[in-house]
Amino acid sequence: MAMAEGERTVSQKTDYPRPQQKNDGMGVWFFVEHKDNKVDEDCLKLAAEGRNLADKLGGETTAVIIGNQVECLAEHLGPYGTDRALVVEGPHLEAYTSEGYVDVLAQLVGSESPSIILLGATTVGNDLAPRLAARLKAPLVAHYIEIEVDKERKLTARRAIHGGNAQATVVPLKKPLIATIDTQLLSGQKAKVPRNTHIVGARVRIDPKTSATKVIDYLRADPCAVCVSEAEIVIGVGKGLGCVENLDAVEELARVLGASIGGSRRATDEHWITDERRIGLTGKTISPRLYLICGISGAFHHTLSIKDAKLKVVVNKDAHAPIARMADLLVVGDMQEIIPELTKQLREMHKPTA
Repeated sequence: MAMAEGERTVSQKTDYPRPQQKNDGMGVWFFVEHKDNKVDEDCLKLAAEGRNLADKLGGETTAVIIGNQVECLAEHLGPYGTDRALVVEGPHLEAYTSEGYVDVLAQLVGSESPSIILLGATTVGNDLAPRLAARLKAPLVAHYIEIEVDKERKLTARRAIHGGNAQATVVPLKKPLIATIDTQLLSGQKAKVPRNTHIVGARVRIDPKTSATKVIDYLRADPCAVCVSEAEIVIGVGKGLGCVENLDAVEELARVLGASIGGSRRATDEHWITDERRIGLTGKTISPRLYLICGISGAFHHTLSIKDAKLKVVVNKDAHAPIARMADLLVVGDMQEIIPELTKQLREMHKPTA
């Protein structure tokens, strides 16, 4: 495989030669997901995680960006401590395909020796990671919680098991370690020392005809059906819902807001919502733009998983409920009365004017 490097700093926008870096097996790579020429916000959290691990290893962080005309995306990664961006472009790479992207990553890894390759535990990440691990015959840790680095730079990964009630420790036998993580667990803190991300235009040998998959079109998901961990707006229900029949009003509001419905452990134990929509330590961690919290008292196993929600609106009859301390806006009252009225007023606001 031939790789041509043409590097530049994002800040200066000028070309200049740069010596080939030593492949010392201490680098951390992360895969950048993007849509409509915008970096996925969760990938910025992944960039921060990569910087943290690279500091422990004493190496560099490298973003891998694959697509068509995506070089400009690298400029968003410098504040999160990304040293390099390996960019592979081509019209045939515009849409994600398993075969094409695995081929690209496998060739890139073959030319260097990264220690860790990080991917988000998304639809794409969960598809790509095991395929890449199989191709490289490399270890894979899915949905890890933490990767530790000892004094000898040996890696140890921890992941949740038994529904989050226990943790398993995994010691990879060789490098690179391929790992996926739920980015909702990450803080996404910017680096103390921002980097000028160097762009490396990488050329790999990919024959589009070898791909058995062809993307015809994308169907936009129903916001109400989206997983609560990925939704931008979430309505959470708890004990205050009372009974499953009262869920109809919540679903009506969800359709107006384009929200996904989740809930507390009590809501799943009562079978008002399915287990996969449980929010909490034994369920999903969420960070939506808006979390409307209805009839949930605020037990710690729930609140720990919602702290990254941007705006928390609480509807509760008890003004002194623990959840009230987290509220950006607190509405004291019966959710059975407030939710239908809120739905009615939102519909009035969206009525077309003559």
